[in-house]
Amino acid sequence: MRIAFLTQLFDPEPTAKGLEFARALRERGHDVEVVTGFPNYPGGKVYDGYAISPLKREIMEGVPVTRLAIYPSHDRSALRRILCYGSFMVSSWLYLTLWARRFDVVYVYYPSLTAGLAAIAMKLFRRARIIVDIQDMWPDSLRSTGMVGNERVLSYIDRVSRFMYRHVDHVMVLSPGFERLLVERGVPPEKISVHYNWTHESPDEGTDPTPPGFETGDRFRVLFDGNIGAAQG
Repeated sequence: MRIAFLTQLFDPEPTAKGLEFARALRERGHDVEVVTGFPNYPGGKVYDGYAISPLKREIMEGVPVTRLAIYPSHDRSALRRILCYGSFMVSSWLYLTLWARRFDVVYVYYPSLTAGLAAIAMKLFRRARIIVDIQDMWPDSLRSTGMVGNERVLSYIDRVSRFMYRHVDHVMVLSPGFERLLVERGVPPEKISVHYNWTHESPDEGTDPTPPGFETGDRFRVLFDGNIGAAQG
């Protein structure tokens, strides 16, 4: 199967589903091309060794990667964030519609809304099934982080999100809570599947899983493994 892995964030940027995920798809016999931007997350500055251009192709561990021009920004300016996400939406739509080879599936990872809209617009000209992988629930995460506080704008984003859910072929979510929210918002349950994010289950052989200075002995310990930020309270 020919798969376009559409994601604004990709290696060498930190991301849950990046090169390892694309490589795993190839190992399962799929023909995968990553369509992404130029690395600039989280600082908003393009990484050393890269310079923004309309299009750059590279091979990373056997995986073809196509990088498209974006406006790099990850600060707290809502306008610059819009320019960042919007620029990738436009450049990815143009690439998938006009220059890319045909794909059987466009797997949309991040950001699910703007990249998802690019895939939907592409589908007006080219046939491909669209799978969208929801890692952040919009507009909920925008409201909780304080990135967008205008309720009229949030209401508009909610309507656009529902439009996307209607026009993609399948929606993947990372938790049953996300699934319940989408069902409440009118997405058919049969269109949704829950796929948890993962981690390696054990440390490398011969390494100590506890950090230096961490006490040992028979004590009850609690570990929080996840994000800490405005969205998590």
